Amino acid sequence: MKSAAGTIKQVHVLRIEPGEDVLDSIQRYCDEHHITNGILLSGIGSLDGCTFFDPQEIPGKPGLYGYVTPIDLPTPIELVGLSGIICAEPDGRAAPHIHACFADAEGNEYGGHLKTGNRVLVTVELAIAELEGLRMLRRPDPVKTVPVLFPETI
Repeated sequence: MKSAAGTIKQVHVLRIEPGEDVLDSIQRYCDEHHITNGILLSGIGSLDGCTFFDPQEIPGKPGLYGYVTPIDLPTPIELVGLSGIICAEPDGRAAPHIHACFADAEGNEYGGHLKTGNRVLVTVELAIAELEGLRMLRRPDPVKTVPVLFPETI
């Protein structure tokens, strides 16, 4: 287990407008406000369809799993929840790692790793806690070779 402790510095509340891409909007906001250590406290809304990844087996790949084929649901859908972390890329940019839960008109639920291409239908409202006293870095895991969280207390 890797761990670090810090405190909440500030809470940022956003409303993302219809037609805007959710992940691109989070990325842009975090870059503009220099948020590279944070957690997504809450996120809800509606989307004009959704696209996400779930882990897939990749024979021959170290760790055997990765995100390869996106799942697309091209119908208006409820964004039941967003959760995730905001880390730092080696170049200093924000690296949001966001997962989402969705529900369609029949009550079927879906979820996975959020990717670009999810456009707001009516609204998406979210809160990001900016943290201090720790550094949240994503680096490749030495065994699985996928980026994972390496938190450090500073």
